[in-house]
Amino acid sequence: MTLLTICNNAADEVGIDRPSSVIGSSDPSAQKLLRYANKAGNWLMRSVVWQALRKEGTFTSVAGETQTSILPSDFDRFVKETFWNRTDYILISGPVTATEWQGLKAYDYQGDTKFAYRGDAVLLIPAPGAGKSLAFEYVSNQWCQSSGGTGQSAWAADTDVGVLDEELILRALKFTYLTDEGLPNDVAFQEMRDYMDTMIENDQPAANIMVSADIFGGGRHFTGVPATSGTNINVI
Repeated sequence: MTLLTICNNAADEVGIDRPSSVIGSSDPSAQKLLRYANKAGNWLMRSVVWQALRKEGTFTSVAGETQTSILPSDFDRFVKETFWNRTDYILISGPVTATEWQGLKAYDYQGDTKFAYRGDAVLLIPAPGAGKSLAFEYVSNQWCQSSGGTGQSAWAADTDVGVLDEELILRALKFTYLTDEGLPNDVAFQEMRDYMDTMIENDQPAANIMVSADIFGGGRHFTGVPATSGTNINVI
């Protein structure tokens, strides 16, 4: 589905007139649909580590704690426990909190490598030498794309399509529209949640599966950290 198709389908379901166009339209309903379509896409991108948005970043270290200009332009966040010094075969844990980072600095920490993320730079402790090959996985903020396949972090044309599942974007758009307009949204929420559960299960077929309850509350919570040796799942 294109952006226009998604918005037309959403319009049908919430009971408003279909827009003839979305991008650049002066129609208030079309403008709302565009706003909510972007809001839904950004929310979905930040809620789950979707495989379609996972990418790899690599860089060569400079000597010292601070590594600058290493994050890709579409970077949103790190995927936990994927940062490695490939030269020395060392897992780099983090990102640690500001509190933990300052504690590590205060005690001149010299144990296993950890990292913090501050000011769009990666800080490593203990500081590496120059020339180390480092790699990490991250979540891209480009959840939609042009008809030609150029990744985007927001809709830019009526012909744009989703990188994330477009039916899921549609259901999130419908729920967002009803919620923000103060309309009954219980059915839309359940439809979105049920579909999202299915998408997560298909997207992440592993023992430690996250479900929508991890996002909406009231259910199990997967920490995202690999299970300790000798255990089956890592759940709190």
